[in-house]
Amino acid sequence: TRWQESPIQTVEIETELCGDICTYTLEVEHDVVQGLARIRREALFDGVWPLFEFADGDVQLYRNDHSPGPVYSADWAESALARVQHRHDNQRLSRFVEFLRGATILTIRPESMRAHSDREDPWLETDGSNFVSWYRHVVQETPRLVSSYESALASSVRDFRGMRLEKVGISTRACMVDFLVAERQYAVALDELSDGQRALVVLYGLVHLGSAHLGLLVIDEPENFLNLREIQPWLTEIEDAGGRGPTQVLLCSHHPELIDLVSSYAGLVLRRDAEGRTTAARPSSEMYESGLSFSELIARGWDE
Repeated sequence: TRWQESPIQTVEIETELCGDICTYTLEVEHDVVQGLARIRREALFDGVWPLFEFADGDVQLYRNDHSPGPVYSADWAESALARVQHRHDNQRLSRFVEFLRGATILTIRPESMRAHSDREDPWLETDGSNFVSWYRHVVQETPRLVSSYESALASSVRDFRGMRLEKVGISTRACMVDFLVAERQYAVALDELSDGQRALVVLYGLVHLGSAHLGLLVIDEPENFLNLREIQPWLTEIEDAGGRGPTQVLLCSHHPELIDLVSSYAGLVLRRDAEGRTTAARPSSEMYESGLSFSELIARGWDE
């Protein structure tokens, strides 16, 4: 009874993979008294045809031709989709699973970034704290990308001259950043930079080092810690990245520069209703007929 009376949150993702429009739906049920959550329903459809369904603790898989495949039980406490194994007859399903595994979701917190690393990480933590470990991985896998990355940082971080991984232990390296001021060179560890400088190190890394390592990239408020002269060049870079950056980028922001840059062709307005559900919709064409920027419309409350 407690679960039946609990609130439900629904997440829906629609994406195009190799010409196919796939729709993924996840329903999460909450027990607000006990502070618990469980998966109520999970499904993936290729158009109108099912590829995967989870309900009432059971998983139903479908083959490439959409005929029913194996059925098995799964844990309500986690996504059953994450446990799907690649098979010769489920390439469509496997392709979507790999798409989700390649997603990077970030809310950059410069104060959490560590300067030392004793390993290589193929992914970034959600706060960017393991950037140095990710950078070690990128340098080993695709060293050709480092030159353009450092050039971009040199144009955004004053007196920046380069970044290197200095050995400080058997397997540990420290990320040192070199500066040149009045013909005098000095180096500081990554965690000695300002919050804004550390944020720029991550943000430009996503653009210039992400071509072979990032698929879907989601960043919450990338403008945090940056001033206007720093955010605009980065926005231009991520917009023009093309094949050298992540496959797809989703930026969540309240910043007028970012809103006005993308709202006319790729903007979505997120609204939350009284029951806690969030909906996304494109701005209406009428919003632009006033001649005002979209950020100004929001500021005046005319975006409803």
